[in-house]
Amino acid sequence: MKILHVIPRLSFRCGGPVKAVLGMASAQAKAGLEVRILSTDHWYEGHTEIPNCEVRVFPAPIGFWQWSPSLKRALVDEVGWADVVNVHTLWSYATLAASRSCAAANVPYVLRPCGMLDTWSLSQKSWKKKVYASLVESGTINRAGALWFSSEEERSSSKGFNYQTSDFVIPLGVTLTEYLELPEKGEFRRQFLDACSKRILLFLGRITPVKQLDLLIRAYADIANNFPDVVLVIAGPDEGGLSDQLKILAESLGIRERVIFPGGLQKNEVVAALTDAEVFVLPSLHENFGVAAIEAMAAGVPVIVTDRVGLAGFVSSANAGIVVSSNQESLAIGITQLLNNPSEAKQMGERGRQIALDKFTWDKIVPRITEAYQTVITRGENGHRRV
Repeated sequence: MKILHVIPRLSFRCGGPVKAVLGMASAQAKAGLEVRILSTDHWYEGHTEIPNCEVRVFPAPIGFWQWSPSLKRALVDEVGWADVVNVHTLWSYATLAASRSCAAANVPYVLRPCGMLDTWSLSQKSWKKKVYASLVESGTINRAGALWFSSEEERSSSKGFNYQTSDFVIPLGVTLTEYLELPEKGEFRRQFLDACSKRILLFLGRITPVKQLDLLIRAYADIANNFPDVVLVIAGPDEGGLSDQLKILAESLGIRERVIFPGGLQKNEVVAALTDAEVFVLPSLHENFGVAAIEAMAAGVPVIVTDRVGLAGFVSSANAGIVVSSNQESLAIGITQLLNNPSEAKQMGERGRQIALDKFTWDKIVPRITEAYQTVITRGENGHRRV
């Protein structure tokens, strides 16, 4: 099977969507499938290499929409090469160009909205999205052979768009080899925390308003006096200078020296940070899945997530951590529970690691994706788009 992935940006600043594309493409290539990736150079760091997978990046002169005439021209040949095209995210030129190229070449495509179709996302800049959807994106969505949601919560919340195509739910994953043998504890501390011996409460992800890091800092401030042996580490790429605002908030709450911002981390540094963490926290207001939480679980770290995270139901049923409401008090209570009960937290981490490595690695997920692709291809050959 020949698979073409199209994503507007390949920058690690984009977080989960990009991690997922790189992880699944690598696993697909390893499984013997033919895989290519097309993207633009918007925010691109220039260090994407995947064995047996061609990655092509094209200039995007207008960054906010990722408009790229050279990408459009390349799509003519690349779409014709593919058996199926997997388009990732919405509201961008790359998505529009890919869907129209597929329609012209009669090649089926799977569209992964990456949470951009659910109720919360549609409420952001809603009037612009309504106009764009009526003029452009509704056609893109409804021409798809299927929509790929990463959680039942994402699918349910996206029903309000009233899309007219098939859908399926397949979770996202991690790369097994990155988590099978964890690094020695202390590596992250030595590199980023001056070998600090205090316990680490860790957030790892994009530093952006939707992650509610102000809420996390306030919740940590509420309990900081009770846990003098704990520091809060907020690691990840900054969007729009939010880190400076968060530092000012921490200063005003009297905890600035105990809130550490190491910046964006590379792949090995991510695993090292998780290995050294006592508890992982994802306080997001909205998260269609929660790749960072799966990474934490794979590293054996107990997780705290809000009930707005798509993975929340699984965390609760697997007893791999705690699900809290999206407010300061609930978050502080959840953090306190795990910090006060290290034995319970360790057991949660062990359960999470076992389940993550059993169910949420790309080598386990890729066969399900391949089956979904084949269904879309067959349906297209038979002249049907819907089941």
